[in-house]
Amino acid sequence: MKHGGAIEALKAPQQVLPTAAWMLTFADLTSLLLCFFVLFYATLSIDKPYWQTVVGSFNATFAQGIPPLAVMPTGQPNALPVVVARRSALYLDSLLRQRLAADPFWVSLVGQANPLEGAVSYPLSFAQANLTNPATLPAWQRLGQVVRTWDTPVALRVIVPAGEAFAPALARAWPLAQAAVKGGARVTLRATRGKVQATEWVIYSAD
Repeated sequence: MKHGGAIEALKAPQQVLPTAAWMLTFADLTSLLLCFFVLFYATLSIDKPYWQTVVGSFNATFAQGIPPLAVMPTGQPNALPVVVARRSALYLDSLLRQRLAADPFWVSLVGQANPLEGAVSYPLSFAQANLTNPATLPAWQRLGQVVRTWDTPVALRVIVPAGEAFAPALARAWPLAQAAVKGGARVTLRATRGKVQATEWVIYSAD
């Protein structure tokens, strides 16, 4: 009896599992499923420019030097498509407007997307291209400082009606482009024909 009592004492006590232990796993799965549907519902409607701003900020912070990729067709029937780095013009537009939101000179700047050209163009008002205003050239220098770190083409484009010479329009736009260059931007001055005379700031998608 003594030996039997010692053996019984050495045995590990039996653990009694709760009968409702499965509820813990069930609650976890239910919570995950609920979070999934909440996230799914929240992403049904997205403000695309602001979403691209958020994505671009994450890329700039955590994936520096790794821009988004785009698949470009080669034009050859049996050739593989080419994968190239590309930054969306819409993302650059949202980034530009975000950085100029507190600038009273540029707060009215509104872009027009051109998918065929892969660019966003900004028609300039008379005040934004008025060289007689002493605040114009400093404002263009600030604009150049905003885009100086962008690896994407930017241009100042003058539109000249048919029958008129390009030289006077380019001469008026040249000081504006030079002011942006002074701010650090790499600006191309371009001229084209159109129905009415106008001046535009253009941001192209980076290839």
